Amino acid sequence: MTVQVIMNVNETIEFRIIASEYWNDTGLVVEPGQTCQFEASGTWTDSYIDTNADGFDKWYMAAFKPFRRSPKNRWFALMGSLDKGKPFLIGSRNEITFDNGGKLYCFANDVKGFYGNNKGELTLKLKRIA
Repeated sequence: MTVQVIMNVNETIEFRIIASEYWNDTGLVVEPGQTCQFEASGTWTDSYIDTNADGFDKWYMAAFKPFRRSPKNRWFALMGSLDKGKPFLIGSRNEITFDNGGKLYCFANDVKGFYGNNKGELTLKLKRIA
């Protein structure tokens, strides 16, 4: 059982986001109207391609773009999702005000079934600012 965390304003928490995990359960519960700053550091690897939280694009992978979990975002971009719903981009740095609440999950933007060749992890620092 994962402990659920609700952050206070100006509180900062760090998480490890593992590339090979389909869902990284942060245990954090986001509340409606909450604003958070996200900052991710480190590199992770898709098969043999190293990248940061902003992900990558390769011309020879263009045919597979529609099959990514979030087709409009880059390969291996750091993504978030509340309650395993619609994904949103976190990337290396972002500030998000949440309309809805829910439990925060994170993942590398890849194709379902292809997480077995993913390696590494990112450190995600999250600060609640409102």
